[in-house]
Amino acid sequence: MSKMKKKRGAILVIDDEPDICELFEQILGAEGWTVLSAYNGLDGVVRNTASNPDVIILDLKMPKMDGIETLKAIRKTDPVVRVIILTGYGSAATIRDALDLNVYEYISKPFENDTIRRVVGEALADSGGTSDDRRRTPEDSGEGKRHE
Repeated sequence: MSKMKKKRGAILVIDDEPDICELFEQILGAEGWTVLSAYNGLDGVVRNTASNPDVIILDLKMPKMDGIETLKAIRKTDPVVRVIILTGYGSAATIRDALDLNVYEYISKPFENDTIRRVVGEALADSGGTSDDRRRTPEDSGEGKRHE
């Protein structure tokens, strides 16, 4: 077992692509965070309830239960967990739907590993205020700009 000190914070990755989940486990696990994975929306809802993570990284485009449906189900029981939307298929309407459900950040695929580290670190550090205080818009997140 690694002697690296675990950082406080658990991240749940919900994505139907196991390779993406494994990538997040490597990127974020190397930072010392605990990373859990779910490969579909329904399992993600169950895992969120069971594990109570601090941050969720959620893919929008998934079979059966898409990201918006998953997020709506999560919000019924967990209105304040920080959710980072990840997708290569974001339309303006989908982004609006996600933002209406109190999304912390929206990141487009492909993404830079440093962007993921930075955004997750910010989400974990952002513990003050109400969920409305934490809500971000595409303008706040610099959507459409390359994250450095």
